Amino acid sequence: MIVELDLNILAKFISRVMGDNCEIVIHDLTDICQSVILIENGYITGRCISSPATDLALKKIKSINDNDNLPYSLNYKGFSKNGVELRSSTLIITENDIAKYMLCINIDDSKSKQAIQSLIEMIPGFNIDSDKSESFFTSIEEVTTKIIEQQKLELKFKDLSRLSVDEKQVFVKHMNLAGIFTIKGNIQKIANILSISEQTIYRYLK
Repeated sequence: MIVELDLNILAKFISRVMGDNCEIVIHDLTDICQSVILIENGYITGRCISSPATDLALKKIKSINDNDNLPYSLNYKGFSKNGVELRSSTLIITENDIAKYMLCINIDDSKSKQAIQSLIEMIPGFNIDSDKSESFFTSIEEVTTKIIEQQKLELKFKDLSRLSVDEKQVFVKHMNLAGIFTIKGNIQKIANILSISEQTIYRYLK
């Protein structure tokens, strides 16, 4: 059986480990109207001894007593009285299979998030343009193959050798916009794939 002294030591221990941005609360569930019996760093939510249980706590108590759920909930979203978002976890402690105590940990991550955001803002170009992408290869042949496959996918062309004249012209123009003809030998390569002459490629590009 867990006695109150043990809970007090547990609350203080977790609080010292987690630091000042972490509130530790222990509820006595026999009196949910003023259930808080121990609290460390209560300034995070503005609560004190004799504060009531939360709405989520009541649901958790019900589920544990009905054997419908695990005795804990991890890293769910909570809010302090002044609206600060908290990362909260709850553990129900039972005696004789009845929910008797509840240990709650509420962490204010706002300072950490601000620090992370400050670091992000210091990184040049961190805000990536999602409309642009780049692939990296070790040979120019791989680059060519990538461009061909990408254009086939975008144009929904499956068999390039069976395209109509108009489709071949569209494909050649898209390949030109993709820059594939800046690579030596690719005019002949695309001509062979499309079963047309190099002169036809040049005519499509006019």
